[in-house]
Amino acid sequence: MNREPKISEIEKLISHFKNTGREDELFEVLEKHNIKGADPEILVDEYTHEINDQADVISKISRKEKLRVTHHRPFGPAIDFIKHKWYVRYTAYYILLFIGILVFLNAPILIERARAVDSKQAKLLTVQDIETYAMEKSAPLEPGEVVPAGSQIVIPKIGVTVPIIYVTTSDEKTIQENLTKGVVHYPGTADPGTVGNSFITGHSSNFWWIKGNYNYVFVNLNKLAVGDQAKIYHNGNKYVYQVKEVKVVDPTDTSVLAQTDTPVLTLMTCTPTGTNWKRLIVTFDQISPKYVKPKIVTKQVLGTPDSLPSTDTNSTGGVILSIRDSIKNLFGY
Repeated sequence: MNREPKISEIEKLISHFKNTGREDELFEVLEKHNIKGADPEILVDEYTHEINDQADVISKISRKEKLRVTHHRPFGPAIDFIKHKWYVRYTAYYILLFIGILVFLNAPILIERARAVDSKQAKLLTVQDIETYAMEKSAPLEPGEVVPAGSQIVIPKIGVTVPIIYVTTSDEKTIQENLTKGVVHYPGTADPGTVGNSFITGHSSNFWWIKGNYNYVFVNLNKLAVGDQAKIYHNGNKYVYQVKEVKVVDPTDTSVLAQTDTPVLTLMTCTPTGTNWKRLIVTFDQISPKYVKPKIVTKQVLGTPDSLPSTDTNSTGGVILSIRDSIKNLFGY
């Protein structure tokens, strides 16, 4: 008849297996001797979750002797830990239940994200573009009006009609020589009728012994006021301008040469009359033909597809790629 071993006998048995390096066989021997609780799977009662008394003794002795038990099953220690600890087991149940409810409530979203996106289709892209408006080549002519040959500026209020001379250098001597022939278009500035600042200078006075028909052409330029008009004939076209600003600047203020994003005319002469102390600046806006500034617009265009269309989507490779794309979409890759 089998009897329950004494604790001292169990200690000797454990010591023996420890000294011989055969700790793995310990539970087999304990079970062979009919010691309850020897199997680690029944150390804890499955229904009451209470530790068996003898199993508790064996566990304490094993811990005291620092014995190790080798599990021959994959993830054996983790599985045993969960099975033998009721609070771990129930915690796992609640976590799984929570995940299940979360998946159920968000099923439409997950399904939508898991759908494979066809990367072979061209996608709509939002881009910005510059929208320009065509401007008429010339302002309308009055009845009987004829566009003169060459370039000419007409300022009705002060009775000025004078040719515009174009030079290729800003050399002072060159400009002064050409001012005897008319008014001078400053090199590097915009042509009349184009976007930018068309800068023109002319004499308001000169020495009486210097010959020239245009020594006093801009002598009355200071009489112009906001709203007065001038017109330029250039390359067979007519352009009408209206005064926007009249001001006096220092000779060193070169900001009046700055280019603009609309068609602008700037006239300059020396002031006070008979001196070159300051510069009188009259700025005009082009009012005919009317210029409309480009604007930035947002629109959608077809982009380039990520890849060429496939001809074997029903093949094994096509199915695998479709599954891969679904997984990537599900996790937001």
